Amino acid sequence: MNDSNGSDTMNTASASSPVRTQTAFSVAANRNDGCVVVIPSGRLDAFGARQFQACLDEHVVEDVRCVVVDMADVHYLSSAAIRALVVYFKQCQQRGGALALAALQPYCREVLDVAGMLDRFMVFDSATAAVGACRALIREHVMNTHWDELEAHKTPCGTFKFIPGSPDACAIHVLGHVNEVLDASVNAQAISSKRFSETEYSIGLGGLGNEVDDYYGIMGEMITIGGTMVWLPTDGHDTPDFLIPKTDRGQVTIRTAYNVAIAGHFNEYVYFESDEPGGARVDDIYQALFSLSRQRREDYHGVLGLAFRAQMNAVYGSGITHSPVRELAPKDGGRIIDPANVKDWFEFDSAPRHERVTALLCGVGADMNGDLSFYDEKYLGAVFYLNPGNKDKPRALLHNHGVFFSELPMPSRAANLEKEIQHVLDDGDFVDMRHLLDSSTITSAIIGISYIQRFIKDPAGH
Repeated sequence: MNDSNGSDTMNTASASSPVRTQTAFSVAANRNDGCVVVIPSGRLDAFGARQFQACLDEHVVEDVRCVVVDMADVHYLSSAAIRALVVYFKQCQQRGGALALAALQPYCREVLDVAGMLDRFMVFDSATAAVGACRALIREHVMNTHWDELEAHKTPCGTFKFIPGSPDACAIHVLGHVNEVLDASVNAQAISSKRFSETEYSIGLGGLGNEVDDYYGIMGEMITIGGTMVWLPTDGHDTPDFLIPKTDRGQVTIRTAYNVAIAGHFNEYVYFESDEPGGARVDDIYQALFSLSRQRREDYHGVLGLAFRAQMNAVYGSGITHSPVRELAPKDGGRIIDPANVKDWFEFDSAPRHERVTALLCGVGADMNGDLSFYDEKYLGAVFYLNPGNKDKPRALLHNHGVFFSELPMPSRAANLEKEIQHVLDDGDFVDMRHLLDSSTITSAIIGISYIQRFIKDPAGH
């Protein structure tokens, strides 16, 4: 029988939508190269905050400078948990580190904002990004407090000081094949779209635009570095274009038919200074790093991925002058690097294009004096080729692109490559972008080094 207050209706609703009366709370932690990553799950209320603080007490020992709290599975946050965060925020600051929050859910973000605490913490979209930023802070601390104790090597081209980076294995993601560029056989179906956040450090062939016709016939040399994409349209104007995104919602993407991207955090960072006022050649720097890697690193197998924030004394560049698509292919059916076609398809610098500039560079190099059999040969062939603009006999297989700015002061001892790259992007006056020839010279640089363990087909490819 139904009573007058509709209790039967209420019971039906309760049966179909049971009320949650309690939520299990758990918290885990792991050490990640100088950082403690704490992963709470459930309600961070007064009850959860006690377990949360106990976990922090256990894992944040004296040598820990950074804490990352992955908030992806936390949808409720109370003042008790905020107090615990503040305690460890202060501890990390005193040790030269930081406390970072990752993957904040909307309600938790609002609670922190209302409490006036949101701007106090470092906040990131993912735990991976937060760990990367914390590692950079740790490197800065090591640099500032132990500069004279850092491992240093003097070589014929200059001095290298090494700062530890990530222990994670690094890879190269390969999209397309360099032969498709050299054969001018690229077609519209071969072009992929990559988000800016997927191509933080990469080189290749590409463009920007919404419709295929916006970029297909004018694609050129490209580089992505620090999340910024710069490319040299082959429209006859010889003027690079670029986009520096502040957010990446996937609505504007990089269009590329050929892309070589460094995947993973850098294993080491190097502060390089040339002994010569005119600087050291790019290929000499690679040769020195190859030699030092053979001596120092068990994970070195002959290929390095590098990113530079550099002071350059002389820039020798090159660039293709036509989009290497099949509709524009050489009429003789040959390759664009054939002697009969080079003059029409390439521009090479015989004198320095730029002198005394600040540069952001990205590239890969294969040691021809090493045993490269560790790698799949098809990928080595997809990445490297002999650029006809390099007149000297090659001592290594190098593929480097650069973006150039008016000269900015070089920091005397900087370990945070990412911060220095962002500083150049924010404050530098943009000058140019080119494929970098081996004879270009560098006087000083901060270099991120990835010891490449494997080549992988880029997941964004077709």
